[in-house]
Amino acid sequence: MKDLKEQLELDALYQAALKEFTNNSEKLIILAGGDAPHQQDALKQLFMKRFPKIPLEIQVDLSKYHNIKVYQELLDGQLSFDVAMLQTTNDFENWKKMGVLEAFKPQGYQALVPGYSDPDGAFLAGFIFAFVPQYAKVGLKKAPRNYEDYLTPEFQNRLILTPPHDDDAVLFVYDHIMKKYGENFLYRLAAQKPHFIRGTAAPALLVGKKGFLGNLTGYFMTLEDPSVSFIPEDDFFITWTQRAAMFKLSKHQAAARLFLAYLVSYEYQQARGTWSVRQDVLPPKGLKPLSSYPNTDPLQFIKWMENREHLANLRQKMTQIFGPVTGKSPLTDPKLLKLYL
Repeated sequence: MKDLKEQLELDALYQAALKEFTNNSEKLIILAGGDAPHQQDALKQLFMKRFPKIPLEIQVDLSKYHNIKVYQELLDGQLSFDVAMLQTTNDFENWKKMGVLEAFKPQGYQALVPGYSDPDGAFLAGFIFAFVPQYAKVGLKKAPRNYEDYLTPEFQNRLILTPPHDDDAVLFVYDHIMKKYGENFLYRLAAQKPHFIRGTAAPALLVGKKGFLGNLTGYFMTLEDPSVSFIPEDDFFITWTQRAAMFKLSKHQAAARLFLAYLVSYEYQQARGTWSVRQDVLPPKGLKPLSSYPNTDPLQFIKWMENREHLANLRQKMTQIFGPVTGKSPLTDPKLLKLYL
């Protein structure tokens, strides 16, 4: 059996974790970065099916909100959660320097793509995420093939976008667009009078609905969806790793290890149906290995996130061109929440 050692480790960690929830009403709590309440449902369902007696709660919120909570609770000396799984890769570097992370290398560690996770096991890469352009199946005379195509008259007043200054991964895409097409691209995009809504999930769902025809930073869509997503041939597209770690102050140490070990296990990674952080999990049909795409690299985002001054300057520029970010959090806005039902 290919992953026998992993299975044995998971079984042993499961038994150890069960003891942490005996005769109490506590839960294994994961802070997960995201902008829609359902985004970790699949992970929770798979975990609960595999480990039915572990009470798991995954709290989804924007990574830039979760990380504030982490820093504050570390300062207070008591954590209300066990694992943080966030987009803000730079925070994990900071937490390692602070000496607050509990290093752990599960059996699956050796199969992970080099460079994605910490060499000492202080944090692990749990997912590969991607943003790709989208367009509506109906309503366009010509399908776009690159970012500049979204500046054509067909998309006037009909783009549905995430504010780039509200999400670091989206901002990374716009930074690359400027490097190729120049800052003038942003002014031309603003002249298209796009509709901005917070979060990335809602814009992706709305392409092909309510008259919206395109989105620059969308998701891979299914055949049943009213929109099509594509990987640009000549333009950059973003892929990045969502890092996860437990802390020395994590109350449920065995359960936290169980969660991290399962997260990077062959069992879970091959069930995700997209690019994996493991070298031994092949991409699904229709996608090439991530290393085969010259126009993306998850390691670029990690390095980019370290330059906080550059990010601050970019956000200021986006505010000047597109205006301030407005609206409630995508996780509390009733109008947006209705889209996910």
